[in-house]
Amino acid sequence: MLSNFIFKSVPHLFVLFFLFFEFSPNYFFEKQLIKPYMFFIVIYCWLNNDYRKFSPFSIFIFCTLYDLIQGEVVGITCLFLLMIQYSIRKKHNELISNDFKEDWIKFILSFTAYLSISSLSNVIFFDYQIDLKTMTISYIFSIALFPLFFSMIEKLSYKFRSFNE
Repeated sequence: MLSNFIFKSVPHLFVLFFLFFEFSPNYFFEKQLIKPYMFFIVIYCWLNNDYRKFSPFSIFIFCTLYDLIQGEVVGITCLFLLMIQYSIRKKHNELISNDFKEDWIKFILSFTAYLSISSLSNVIFFDYQIDLKTMTISYIFSIALFPLFFSMIEKLSYKFRSFNE
């Protein structure tokens, strides 16, 4: 009973770990703070592997906490990830092959849209100055980290699949 509860909570603990790990200082290139968007990558990969692991309410809680810690407009991350979960849920009603290249391209497109809208909302609401160099390096790191997180989460999801059924 207890082990079943622990194994069911692994995805939530994993996402929570990367939510707080993302905000630890990562300095590259002459003490410049570079922050890959690990929370977005991890939760996107979990949703892509098994969208039933996260309820819309848990996505709302995680994303609200993420937006509050990040200090941006609250709700943009939640809106994006709930739309992604909804589209993935609709996708599973059809017979579609799982191709990693296709998943990576979809991630790049959705991540680009998320980053653009999030940055634009910060500029509009907070008069935030965008540092294009830092944002570009973070964007490239995030896209480069996607295959690593995708394979890791795919293996974890496969390993703990029997506990959710």
